[in-house]
Amino acid sequence: MYLNEFDQEFLKRGVPCIRYADDIVLLAKSKRASERLLESSTKYLEEKLKLTVNREKSRTVSVFAIRNFKFLGFALGRNGSGIFVRVHPKSLKKFKSKLKDLSSRKSVQSIKPSLEKIKVYARGWLNYYGIASMKNNIDEINGWLYHRIRMCIWRQWKKPKTKVRNLIKMGVPEDLAYIAGNSRRGHWFTTHTAAVNMAMTKERLINSGFYDLATAYQSVHVNY
Repeated sequence: MYLNEFDQEFLKRGVPCIRYADDIVLLAKSKRASERLLESSTKYLEEKLKLTVNREKSRTVSVFAIRNFKFLGFALGRNGSGIFVRVHPKSLKKFKSKLKDLSSRKSVQSIKPSLEKIKVYARGWLNYYGIASMKNNIDEINGWLYHRIRMCIWRQWKKPKTKVRNLIKMGVPEDLAYIAGNSRRGHWFTTHTAAVNMAMTKERLINSGFYDLATAYQSVHVNY
């Protein structure tokens, strides 16, 4: 509310202004104009409104320089079809890091509660960023997360005989189940095998509570 005066002042000056709380973006037509605008807006905030401007974070940058321009986790992009909104790379990296924590060996003691935590977090994240164009990013993270969950389940089975028994129960031929269950390769490698993927299909994981990011994103993005 205090910065409403700032909004009105730059509206009168004919400067496009986007603000959320104390995060402000002012738009200019050229680099030189943006530098003048940065100087005048800083002066107004500090001298008129008696506020302190963070000089390190305040800068001029092209809104299409996706790795430099970031506002509320978003960045703008441009291709042959025109302008579109993206999720900033830092926001995507943070999203994947959080999913990694939620699907880590330490946090996954029981698979269903862990799947519910992932669902709650991912649903909130997608509801916020759903307006952005990120189909390829979501598909990549979705495939990676499916594999993480298969690996968590595989680790919980622990003993080779338990792995073999569960694979057979889930429809895997005995010979394939025996090879996978007794493999000495690491968990990440083994859960890429045909036997594990045959047992832990996407449909089976979804029925167990897995939140399919690709399907959820498609639904949210279309609604926007």
